Amino acid sequence: MKTLTQNQTQGKSLRIISLLGLLTLGTISPGVAAEVQMSANSELICRQPSQDLAQIPISPKVIQGVVGDLATVILSDGRFKILGMILQSIGLLDALKKGEFTIFAPTDEALAKLPQQILDAILKSQNLNRFTELLEYHVIPGKVTTTELKSGKIKTLEGDSVTIKTKQNQIKVGNATIIDSDIPASNGVIHVIDQILILPQ
Repeated sequence: MKTLTQNQTQGKSLRIISLLGLLTLGTISPGVAAEVQMSANSELICRQPSQDLAQIPISPKVIQGVVGDLATVILSDGRFKILGMILQSIGLLDALKKGEFTIFAPTDEALAKLPQQILDAILKSQNLNRFTELLEYHVIPGKVTTTELKSGKIKTLEGDSVTIKTKQNQIKVGNATIIDSDIPASNGVIHVIDQILILPQ
C-alpha cells in the first residue's frame, strides 16, 4: 500500500483535518459530515445497521456471497461513509482493490471519537502522512476471519503489530472491540471496530 508524500497530500489535508476537527468538537454529526462530503452510489448494495452496533455480539460466521472488492464494500456500507471519503482523499482506496487484506474498519461514530492527541499531531504536521500510517495500522495482509483470529500479536501493513485478545464471543483488537465481523469481499474481509486503533508510541 502506498504512502503519499507531503506534496501529494498538502492540498487535501486541510479539508480532512477540518472535517475531523468538527467531528471531534461535536459541532457536526458523523451522518451530516458524510452527507456533505460524499454522495452515495445508488448502484451499490448497502449493509444497513439494524440496531445499536455496540450491542451486537460477535458470532463467527462463514464468508459467503462475495459482492466486490474491499474498496467497493467500504463505499457501499453506510457505516463507513467518512472512512471511505478519507481513504479516497488520501489515495489509499485504490490500493484496497489489489492484493488480499483484512481491514479493522472503524465506523463513522468511532472516527468522530478520534483521540485529541492524534488530531493534534495531524494539525501540527499539516499533512496526512501520519494519518496514512494510522489507517495502514488498521490493515493486515491476507484474509483472516474471526475463526482464525487467535490471542497474540499480528503484524499490520503499517509495520507495527497489534494485539489480539479473544474471550468467549468477544474479540479485542488493540484498544478496540470487534462489533461486527467477517464482512466478505472478493480480496479480503472486514471486521467492524468501535474505536480507532492507537498507533504504538
